[in-house]
Amino acid sequence: MLLESVLHHACFHAGQVEQIGNQSGEPPAALEVELEQPALLAMVQKAVRLQGSFSHNWPVWERVIALLGSGALDVRPLIGGVFPLREWKAAFEKMERGEIVKAVLRTREG
Repeated sequence: MLLESVLHHACFHAGQVEQIGNQSGEPPAALEVELEQPALLAMVQKAVRLQGSFSHNWPVWERVIALLGSGALDVRPLIGGVFPLREWKAAFEKMERGEIVKAVLRTREG
């Protein structure tokens, strides 16, 4: 299960895992999440916050991509800087302090 893998390998102490939307585009009638004991233990020990959101779905992303592509939506004023991945902590701290709205993390130099 992907969630268990994220909890064990990718989520840091006091981290957050967020599921945004779903593939069908419709809110689920019910949601069942089963975690094996090791994953649940990892979630508790790491103080992980698990959150879901239905605010974004595939049709919304398609519309945003079209708006960006057409130039009708300019997000440049929202981007407070482009940071090398190794400076992720400084970028997140700037966002947390409200100095910038969004940070772009660059995974490659150049």
